[in-house]
Amino acid sequence: MRVWSRVALLFVFVLCAPILMADHFRAECPLSLVDSTQAATEFDVSPHGVFRNGNLLHVLRGNILTTYAVSDTGLGDLTIAREDFMGSLAGRETNAGVAFSNGFLFISADPGLEIFDLRNVRVGGNAPILVVRRSGLHYRRLTVSGNRLAGLYPIYDYPCHPLGIASEPCFNTIDIFDITTISNPTKIGSIDSRSNGTFRGFYDIAFNFGFLFALADTPLSAASTMVAYSIANPASPMLVTPDILTSGKYLLSNGTDFIATIDDDRIRTYRFSPTFALVDLTRLLTIPQYLTIDRSNPIRFHQQPFYDEAAGRLITLIEEVNPMTNKPARTIAFDVLDFSVPQFEGSVERIYEDVTMTMPDEVKYSPTAVGAFVYVIGDESGLQEWGACHRSTGRIELDSPTFLICGGSEVHGWVTGTQKIVNVELFLDNTSLGSATIGGPSRNDVSSTTPVFNWRINVNLDATAKGEHLLRAIATDSLGQRRQFAFKRLYFNGAPNNCTVPKRRSVR
Repeated sequence: MRVWSRVALLFVFVLCAPILMADHFRAECPLSLVDSTQAATEFDVSPHGVFRNGNLLHVLRGNILTTYAVSDTGLGDLTIAREDFMGSLAGRETNAGVAFSNGFLFISADPGLEIFDLRNVRVGGNAPILVVRRSGLHYRRLTVSGNRLAGLYPIYDYPCHPLGIASEPCFNTIDIFDITTISNPTKIGSIDSRSNGTFRGFYDIAFNFGFLFALADTPLSAASTMVAYSIANPASPMLVTPDILTSGKYLLSNGTDFIATIDDDRIRTYRFSPTFALVDLTRLLTIPQYLTIDRSNPIRFHQQPFYDEAAGRLITLIEEVNPMTNKPARTIAFDVLDFSVPQFEGSVERIYEDVTMTMPDEVKYSPTAVGAFVYVIGDESGLQEWGACHRSTGRIELDSPTFLICGGSEVHGWVTGTQKIVNVELFLDNTSLGSATIGGPSRNDVSSTTPVFNWRINVNLDATAKGEHLLRAIATDSLGQRRQFAFKRLYFNGAPNNCTVPKRRSVR
């Protein structure tokens, strides 16, 4: 009987272990949509990218460079510092090579390599200045470190099939430039994909601790190889790491010790030690398989994730693939992987992971973390700002005015934060609708390290003027910090069509 009691006790302990896991051993709060600014032009046409420049965020959409002011004060509204038409930009290629470093923007497309000075692109400053254009330098992958620029035209975009032999007519090279004099980029070295003897071509490049990493195609099926070169003598680059068998066609680097290879369904993260030129596998991250439920099309990781150095988290997107074009059909969710949390398995979602479904139904690009916020570009929504619970996060659970009842109706949602939330105020455009009631049962359906509570408020929006209106929710925590944590753009048809009259039941 005693033996059975011990077995039963062990059984209960094992089953309850995930429940007993401390909150600080779980990933951060879910992301919530804080604000968005409508796009002036499409993002995924001609050269494009998102770049952090101090307290500014530059968004390149072809010939349009939009500069946003990034601030952690105020209510969370996004503000456009300036928008410039870059008439001197000659590049028109959708998958052009784009990089940003030390205030300079590097773009490579059919017309060649173009360098723009963005150091004074700000409020009261000037438009981007074309520094130099060099024809014949056509790359689709660019990376910058200090006074070195490397460019690559990836082998998967070649119209020929590489075989990986010395006499191979189909190969590619990594070109290395000295940009000490920014107006005079000078080619000082190159790396031939045939020089190793086992590569069929290069996929991608990235700098890490000044070493040039390359992802190469190998004859092995469904495999690729990652290697690192020392370019201390760029005229004769030296291989400093053994071939690291991995998978994927894209590289991600924080420039120091973190590097990752990205494949459709997995991301391998590595740590690099420059002293000993050692690369160690940190973690194999796989796509959440439960997201495939009810989806006939394949899904994959976004090809340009972001590593948030300050918070120690990898921020990527999960996207559904168009099987006809192999391009993104729609973005399904954010997948945020927290490296400050033990990498334990055995739960869905994993304790070091937070999956947040995105909105609206569109393709999103280039997640970029700025402090507590994540910025992402949407095909239709433009620049979106998503917040985590460093201050407050939550949702407005109202999708359309048709869900409002005539004569007054309840609007509700949920909220959480690092500090206790003491007030939630709802606004329609800039008019306050009053403070909501916070409380009730905790929301266990929301994955969060902090308690999640409902908020609700009774409003009457029957007489709202016809047109689009902005419903905003602003939280105040116990420290007096006030922040917009959610918003909804709603279209009202005008009275009396702003609400629904409930049907009366017949009395028998």
